[in-house]
Amino acid sequence: MYNVKLYCLQHVPYEGPEMIDPVLEQMGYTLKRIKLYNGDLLPDLKFIDYLIVLGGPMDMENEDRYPWLADEKKLIKAMIDAGKPILGICLGAQLIAHVLGHSVYPAEDHEIGWYPVRLTKAGRQHPATKNWGENPTVFHWHSNTFDLPKGAIHLASTDLCPNQAFILNENIIGLQFHLEIGHPQVQKMIDNWGRYKESGLNVQSPDEMLRKSKAAVKTQKMLYHLLYYWFTAVKD
Repeated sequence: MYNVKLYCLQHVPYEGPEMIDPVLEQMGYTLKRIKLYNGDLLPDLKFIDYLIVLGGPMDMENEDRYPWLADEKKLIKAMIDAGKPILGICLGAQLIAHVLGHSVYPAEDHEIGWYPVRLTKAGRQHPATKNWGENPTVFHWHSNTFDLPKGAIHLASTDLCPNQAFILNENIIGLQFHLEIGHPQVQKMIDNWGRYKESGLNVQSPDEMLRKSKAAVKTQKMLYHLLYYWFTAVKD
């Protein structure tokens, strides 16, 4: 357990692994951050056992602005081709869908704040998510969505973004929402990103987002169940 090489790819300073770190420490794992925005080099595929790809404001085609994005896509595709486990969160889930040849595109509206997701029948039964409850409230911060990768099990949805969570081959997980975000991280995202100023029926005010951050007590438990399955399923 303690020799597992576990990396996360971080795209912006204000959107890190956050509540993932204490969950992994509880499980006996140490996470190494690759800060792409800071010029950190991507690790070689052969040195990665597990990879977490975090969120960020980039679009799929922003390679001119973010030169590391092209190599990041290649690494994600290589991980998938090698059968290695990946967890993609928000942008990370979109990147997984993208490298598998599926579309990433603007949703009909922004989805920003604490909103429930509906677990599908498969999501209510799958061991990675069956302990979440049918309509858990989670943190959203996105305006894009994606088509579900071929062969993936559809786990959760909202009316605005039907493809909120999926699992593929039991070792590739994509979440459009954020289980890793708690109250301090919500404040950081408000301070640094500013997208909350955009209007929409699914955009909460900063005060409402911060007030509802108590939901993170449950989302951290959801995160634990998901990560526990991710590690044990791969090893089994």
